Parts: sequence; structure tokens; C-alpha cells
Amino acid sequence: MSIQDDIASYSVAHLPIVKEYARRMGLVENIDGALICGMHTSPGKIILGLIMNILCGRSPIYRVEEFFKMRDVPLLLGEGMTAEKFNDDAIGRVLDRIYDYGTWKLFSEVCIQAFRNFNVDCSIIHQDTTSVSVWGEYMPGANDPMKINHGYSKDKRPDLKQFVLSLLCVEGNLPFHAGILDGNSSDKKINGTIITELPRVMARHGAGKHEFIYVADSALATRDNLLLMKDDIQFITRLPENFGACAELIGKAVTDTGSWQDVGQLSCRVVKGRNICASYRIQETTIDLCEKNYRAVIVHSDAHDRRRRKRIEKAVQKDKITLGKAVDELRRKKFFCLLDAQAAVKDFKPGDFHHVTFIFEEHPVYGRGRPCKNGIRTAKNMCYMVAVKVTENKEAIEELQEEAGCFVLLTNVPTEKKSALEVLKTYKEQDGIEKNFGFLKDPLVVNDLFLKTPSRIEALGLILVLSLLLWRLMERAIRRKIKEENSTLTGWNNGKTTKPTSFMMVSKFISVVVAIKNGERSLFTPLNKVQLAYLNALEVNPGIFTEIDLMPEAIRSG
Repeated sequence: MSIQDDIASYSVAHLPIVKEYARRMGLVENIDGALICGMHTSPGKIILGLIMNILCGRSPIYRVEEFFKMRDVPLLLGEGMTAEKFNDDAIGRVLDRIYDYGTWKLFSEVCIQAFRNFNVDCSIIHQDTTSVSVWGEYMPGANDPMKINHGYSKDKRPDLKQFVLSLLCVEGNLPFHAGILDGNSSDKKINGTIITELPRVMARHGAGKHEFIYVADSALATRDNLLLMKDDIQFITRLPENFGACAELIGKAVTDTGSWQDVGQLSCRVVKGRNICASYRIQETTIDLCEKNYRAVIVHSDAHDRRRRKRIEKAVQKDKITLGKAVDELRRKKFFCLLDAQAAVKDFKPGDFHHVTFIFEEHPVYGRGRPCKNGIRTAKNMCYMVAVKVTENKEAIEELQEEAGCFVLLTNVPTEKKSALEVLKTYKEQDGIEKNFGFLKDPLVVNDLFLKTPSRIEALGLILVLSLLLWRLMERAIRRKIKEENSTLTGWNNGKTTKPTSFMMVSKFISVVVAIKNGERSLFTPLNKVQLAYLNALEVNPGIFTEIDLMPEAIRSG
């Protein structure tokens, strides 16, 4: 804030848009209706303030009060709200009350209302997990909601303790349900728990059996989980490689070249003028697992998995070294007749990825002593040696590479509901949930002074997921609008884009500053064409940058 000639100015950036979308979600009202904190401040507005902080650079929680001293708090959160209300005690009290009420119960209530208001499609549910590493001792307590301990680290930090974040999304990347679990939780068991609870959760969203499809990675495909789902839950997953049937299906598909259906690229991503997205081919068959018949879609991608390609290269190199030792040993041997040399070759084992060809060479054997004066030596007899030529077995290597580019999708979704191509497209939308993990895993926020108890980590997890939901709803609105209008928006480097992101939108409003004089608000500089275009796509009135809600703040006494 700066004051000159009785004029106060505040940078508000995109935060009025955040406030507007929170209003459309019914965020503050839902939270205020659920939480009773015994405070003279709305807990819903405290949480909205934390969301604004997260969506505006992510200051640590102990600096949220400082963050709001630089903002027009009445404009963003309503009359009666001040920066001082975001003190340590107030935030800590709200976090504790969230946990007491039921962290994910509260999220579910907010989510159900938001999805109804925004008409969100919940027919496809994507699930995945990630580990979040933390610093500190975190000694386990008897009543902790989860244990912060060592486990398999997806952050590649096995030295640190962690907890596991499980996330369910709809429409690709809208968070729908979440959970924070023990650091050593098994993905297979997490899926089993979700399977058990999912029908009840979906019923709250008005979806019955067979009205939704559960999509998860290969951890879903276990005998126990398949038996749990039976005919009650339709699913799409990836068949793990440790299933013998997986290699068998891929092997048959690679040899049956005439059955591939070329479906091309499923997306477009241009880097340096070149489309780098993979092209796909598919085959479909059936497979019996756990006494039930499933559809199996074998998929080949021309963008081979890097780890698999390296594994193949190492296998070929190892085969060459092993074969080379055997070849050197054979080359040094001398045979006193051709039959012996040929017999030795018959017993020679070629490598898995190399061809060997043999040439039998006849060599004279001379007696002892010097040659005659004329320089001519007389051979006593002849021996035979084997010259070996080693070449790569390109067919075997190409077949292995072909197999490395394949994976198998397992599903019980009927063909009339989704074709093989639609099954693949649905599974590929799983990358939307992966992008969400980058948003949620911020060590500056997670490892904060307020979060030295597992219950507060869980409560902050709720605020992070609510922030993600609001972020994705804004992005969803922008993309839908420009698709309806068949238009574009200004993206990075002033280029035109048909896939704008919330981050792009935020970058366009960084310069928005509100001036206050005699209680009246106005913009320091008018909104430009790019900003107005984004507001149009968001269906937001420009007046949100200068107009305060006249409704008084709800005071809760407990």
C-alpha cells in the first residue's frame, strides 16, 4: 500500500476473480454453516483468505497477516475483515476445527455444492497417489489421523519422512475426493478402501451403480480389488507387468501385426515447431482373470518408455560382453581336425540379441627348429581354428523395443458404452491428476511452523485441495467459453492460444492496482483488451475490482 495526497493504493491482481469464483462455489457459506470456532470472524473467510494466499505466490502461513497488510482486505473479503484477523491463533484455531469437524467430510460438502453450481460431470473418476516429504521428527501420537513415517518415496527422498496424498478427480483434473494417509501406505490397499467407499460417495453426487467409471493405475489390478469390484463398479486400469498374462498378450499382439488399428496422435503439443506427442496403435481381445472375463486393450506407443529403452540398451550391451568372452575363448582354441572344430561350434550358444557366423580356418603346424636356408618350412600337420563374426540380431531387438512400447489396459466397461479407442482416451486423461500433484506439493507451505502436528497437515491439505478446485474451475470456465465462441485468448509471448490456463490468466492481471480516495475505489489504469477478454471468458463483471459486497460479515460467537 502507498499513501499520497490521501490516496491509498493496493495491488489486487487476480484476487477479485478468485473471490467471485469462491462465491459461485458457495465456499464461505458452506464452511460457515459447518464450522463453529467460537471466533468473532467467519472461518469461511479465513479459509478463503488462505486460498487467496496460496493462489498468489504462497507465502508461508505465519506470513499471511503480512500478506494481507499489502491488500485491499475489505474488497477481497468484505467489510469487517482486516489483516490482523489472520493472526497465528486464528489460523491455528480454524485448522484445528476443520480436523475436529471432519476434514474430508467438509471437503465433500463444499464439493457437492460446487459441482452442482458448475454442472460438473462426475461420470469418470480418476485416482492416483503421491508422497509428500517433510522435515522434522514428527513423533507418532496415539490419536494422530495418519503416521508421518518412512515409505516408498515418489520424491526420490528416502531419507525423509512422508505422508501419502490420495486424490480423486473428475473431468480430468477437478479434485473430487482426497485423503492424507500414512507415509508407508500401499497403493493397492488404498484402492481397496476407495472401492469399498466409492458407491456411497457417488450416491451423494446422485450417481448410482454403472453410472460412473473408476480409472486408476496398475495398483488397482490385484486379485482382491478385482473381487471387490465384481460387477458393481466399472473400471479402467493398466494390467501390471507382473501378471504373466500381460507379457503373453503383448507378445501375441507384436507377432500379429495385421490386427493393429492405427489411431494416430490423441493430442497435440508443439515444441520448436515439431509435434512431440506419441502416435498410438491398438488391438482388443479378452482375458480371464479371477474367474471373470475382461476386455483387454493392447496399446502401442511410438514414444517408448525411456526407462524401458535404457533397460533394453543395457541388456543388449550385457549380451554383447558375455558373448564376446565366449567368442574370445573359442577363437584361441586349436582343433586337430575339422570335425572337432565343427562339433565345438554346435555347442556354442549365441547371445539373445546377436547373430554369430563361423569361418573354419586351416593353419599349418610346424616342427621345432629353424627354417632351412632357402627359408621354406615344412608343415608337420594341419590344425583348425574358428573365426567368429558377431552382428546384432536387429529383429530380436526391434521385437523387444516393440514390446517395450506396449502396455495393456484392463476394463469391464461394455463395448457399447466405450470402444477400445475411447477406453484409451479415458485412461490417457489420467495425466490431468498428475499435473495436480505439482500444484499441491509445495514444501514452503507444507513445512510450516503451524504444521507440526499431523491433524494440521490434514487440515491444510483440505485448503490446498480447495485451492486446486477453485483454480481448475476457473481454467475450465475459460476453456469452455472460448470453445463455444470458437475464439482464442492471448497466451505466452502474446501468442494466441486455444488452451489458456489459470496461470496464464493470473499473469495478465499482475499489474491491476486499486486506488482508494474518500472511500471510493477506482483502478489506477483501466483494464486493457487482454484483461477484458479473459474476464469475458470467465463471465465476470469488471466491477468486481472496485465494488465491495454490502452484506455485513456474519459474526459467529460459537
